Amino acid sequence: MCKLQSPIATKKPDITFYEIDSQKVKAELDALGIVVPLGLFDSTYYYTTLWGIKEAVKYVRKVYPFPQYEAEITDCDDFAFLMKGLMSAEFGINDFGIALGMTPMGYHAFNLCRVEQNWMFIEPQTGEVFELGEQGYSCDRAIL
Repeated sequence: MCKLQSPIATKKPDITFYEIDSQKVKAELDALGIVVPLGLFDSTYYYTTLWGIKEAVKYVRKVYPFPQYEAEITDCDDFAFLMKGLMSAEFGINDFGIALGMTPMGYHAFNLCRVEQNWMFIEPQTGEVFELGEQGYSCDRAIL
């Protein structure tokens, strides 16, 4: 017998998108000391506002049940990959990356995104969005 799943009751936020070319993205990340391994850049990037990114993060965390943390099985890199994929698939936001760097917990994988004229971090395990340098997080490399 098939179990019917109820339709998604969460309304997708209507966010504003902006476009930026890869040279500008590269220059901004270089200025922040963030390396993109092998120079893997798309030609065009799409990003949104701070409000838009917070709403998009809330949406994907509500619509898609994120797994529980389990060391070595569903740990930080799995959460960062999941959030990156959902932001691209649901919203087309590709100026959103997997970030690697130091945190109070040690070396960690989390997310990095561009909003307006700024870059922000996202802790995908909690959905928290915060400015670079806050919460004791720093990033030395990212994959966009």
